[in-house]
Amino acid sequence: MDPIDRSTSAEAPVTDELTDKQSAVLDVIERHWRAQGVAPSVAEIATRLGLQKSTTHEHLMALKRKGALVHIEGQGRSWRPTTVVSGEAERRIPIVGDVAAGSPLLAQENIEGWVTVAGVREGQTVFALRVRGDSMTGAGILDGDLAIIRQQHTAEDGEIVLALVDEEGATIKRWRLHGPTVTLQPENPAHAPVTLPIERVQVQGKVIGLRRDYP
Repeated sequence: MDPIDRSTSAEAPVTDELTDKQSAVLDVIERHWRAQGVAPSVAEIATRLGLQKSTTHEHLMALKRKGALVHIEGQGRSWRPTTVVSGEAERRIPIVGDVAAGSPLLAQENIEGWVTVAGVREGQTVFALRVRGDSMTGAGILDGDLAIIRQQHTAEDGEIVLALVDEEGATIKRWRLHGPTVTLQPENPAHAPVTLPIERVQVQGKVIGLRRDYP
């Protein structure tokens, strides 16, 4: 089971009025969740609002106390608005093969194990893939993470997806559309983006979360 801090219930209403800064922090997180399917990092929130990281963390803790956020231990980008968590449950999902986040690598379509994750809605087909490589570190996706992926075959511009290139190699990248072509954009300046005709790339799913095990 995922160690989820439920000291504030996901179903509980916000019991105290939020300050302007707390509302701004919550708005950034909710917008990022709707656009990317994952929370922004503390550093990203701080930069967006012109705050110190320590001050941002204080606002996050206050939002948790007031019932606006839940904190999920053991996962990267672990703050979730209660509007996202409400109506979602924990589920066991399969761990399917490995994914190279540095260069495309044939994805092994075999189940290596199972993991329990939160935030999966009924009716969704969701699986996990092990990340290999450092090309997505700027998005908080690290080597060895389990990327939680919702199966789908379309993507909006800017979403982080699992893409299959030429039906051979699977890779996690940011999806950038340019008319008849698509760019698979890494989040690490050490790696170059790859632009291909869109017919050579198939979306296999959208990254909606991460699972990270700490020593």
